[in-house]
Formats: sequence, C-alpha cells, structure tokens
Amino acid sequence: MKSEALIRDPVFQLNLLVWMAKEQPAEGYRVRPFFFQTGFRPMYIQQPFALPEQAQRAIATATLSITAKPEPELLLQRAADKKALYLEAKANSFSPDSTTTKQARGHLLACGPAFGEVMQPLSQALLCYVLPSNKCGPMTDCLTTLAAELRASSFAPGDHSTHGLALNGTDLIYSVDDKFKQFTGTTESSVVVMRDLQDETDPSPLLLVYSDDDSPDEQHRNHYRQVLLQKFVAILVCDANLLPVGQPYAVTARELCIKATDGVFQYLAGDKQTGMERFIRVNIFGRIAKFWKEKPFSPVKVEGQSLFINYKDNLAKGEFVARRIRESDLGGFGLWPGRQRS
Repeated sequence: MKSEALIRDPVFQLNLLVWMAKEQPAEGYRVRPFFFQTGFRPMYIQQPFALPEQAQRAIATATLSITAKPEPELLLQRAADKKALYLEAKANSFSPDSTTTKQARGHLLACGPAFGEVMQPLSQALLCYVLPSNKCGPMTDCLTTLAAELRASSFAPGDHSTHGLALNGTDLIYSVDDKFKQFTGTTESSVVVMRDLQDETDPSPLLLVYSDDDSPDEQHRNHYRQVLLQKFVAILVCDANLLPVGQPYAVTARELCIKATDGVFQYLAGDKQTGMERFIRVNIFGRIAKFWKEKPFSPVKVEGQSLFINYKDNLAKGEFVARRIRESDLGGFGLWPGRQRS
C-alpha cells in the first residue's frame, strides 16, 4: 500500500492508535507508544458511549441532528488525574453541512459534562480527531462551528483537539495541537511514531484489532481477513509444534484472540469480540474439524467453544502440523456486526 494511502486507511489508523497506547520496550518498539508515555492506558475500543437519559431526551426533540450513542475509535484513561482521551479517526475532514456531523455532535456531547456523569471516577475527556495533517485546519473549524451550534441549542459540548498524520521522508509524524498539550501536560507538538516506511511497507504486522465495518470495500476486507486468519493459524501451528505426544491441548476462540492481540482484545466492544471469536470458530476451528472428521485416529476435535488436540504418536503430530488452512479457503464472510464507518 502506498504510504500516502496508508495514513488514510481506517484499519491502519485504528491499529496505529492502539499501538501508541500499548506498553512496549523502551527501545526497538514497532510504534512509539506516545499515549502510553504520557500516562494514558486503553479503556475501550469501538465501544458505544451511551449519553445520559436527560441528554437523550433533549436530543430526541432537538432540531439539530445528533447521535445519542456515539462510538469513538478508542477511549484512553489516565487514572492519576481522572482524565481521558476520546479518539476518533477520519480519512478526511468534513464540513458543518456534512451528514457526518450527526456523529460528530454526539462525540462533542460525550466529551462534555456528560462524560464525568457516565464514566465515573473519570472526570473529563478531550475529543481528539485524528486525520491527515493537511486536513486538521478544516476539521478544527468544523468542530468549532458544531460546538457553537450545540451551545446555541442549550447543549454542553466538550473541548476538542485535532491530531495530524503526515509523512516526512520515511518517517510517520504524529502532530498535536495546543489544546492537547494543555490537557495532557506534554510539551511535544509532534513525534515520529514510525520509521523506515516505504511504499512497499506491509502494515499487516501491526494488525491487532479488526472489524469489517472499518473497511471501505470487499477487496480491502478480504485482505485484512486473510491477514487475521494467518495470524491466528500461525499461533496454532506454533502451539501444535511444541505440544508433546500424548499431552492434551485445549484452546477457546477467546483465548486465541487474547493471545493473538497481546491482550488488546479485552478492550473491544462486546459485539466486536463476538465477531472475532465467531471468525475463529467458523474459519479455523470449523475447517480443521471438517478436514479431520473422516480421518482415522483424528488428533483433533471441536466441542462448544474449544479446539482440542491430542497426538497418539509422532506420525499423527507430523500430519497435523503439516496441514495448513489455505488463504483461498477464506470466503467473503461478513462476520463482524456493528457500525459502518463514514
């Protein structure tokens, strides 16, 4: 994927932000953990924010179009001062007349006084829109206009910030505005979060979380489904290789998700977790079970949510490990319920 297209790719944007909030080695990190270094930790990924009932009643009778249950890409928390970052990523800015403003107004209200009411003991949040750097100016203007409209209609929006993604040679630069610096206490206006990016750079190793709703087209979806499939299969093959003959092995789809995402899976919204688990059961557990169903002395079985492996001898182990799920086995499944990105 071309580097310029990469910074507009919704799946890359989300996973980049997750990596920035993830603890990593002080040296040799894949993505600079900028948010983690400023004290913020993951709380929710793509989890709908339910505004208080009073706000929802006001929205129902308002002349403005407002989403009552906005869904940010990522919510980060800093326990020390009870602050939060409410992150939303976009490929482009939009105008105050866009249909996307319905969602944006909901985000603004979620980061107002409503946030402290819903998310106790956290007290305040900053709405952060992340998009290509050359779109930050128009995005700031749009959010300012929307916030003014909300206040004029007796709503209480929160503060907002715009963050930019840009390429400088082979470096990926993440820039923030003064509002973010004041809110977090950081002194850095821009940081290099990735180095040595080339047009042929494959972003797939960064994939921790994925939902079909994040992909703009079927080709894009199939690519990331295959990446996800390979990641899960690689973990199973590794475990199968290390498993001694005669020693039982069991793994659930959930356990495999947690292992493959290095624990990030636990922060996903419930419907996204269900979707990823179902993906594993259908495309990995189900296909393994089908392949071995008619084989004598099958070393595997699937029961409920779990895959069980037990080799009776080295020949059975060798046959199982040699078997791979082909990429062509993965059809055009729409397995992730949820919103469609705009």
